[in-house]
Amino acid sequence: MSLSDHVAQMTDEPLADGDEPVSIWMLVKSRDADGDVVWGVRSAGEPLTTEELLGALTGFTTSLARELASDWE
Repeated sequence: MSLSDHVAQMTDEPLADGDEPVSIWMLVKSRDADGDVVWGVRSAGEPLTTEELLGALTGFTTSLARELASDWE
């Protein structure tokens, strides 16, 4: 199975049938050999432009902020 196929199926909301991933950008939380939490970024497929990445991250952080704010109400 290709990485794009795997990622397309591993989310709570899989991609629609027939959608083909062309680019993946991942934030990875893991533990190092000492047990400390470390963060990494990985990407695969067609490179994202800086505008595409900024737009996606801005939309995602706005969505998270709204979700957190609704928890306070």
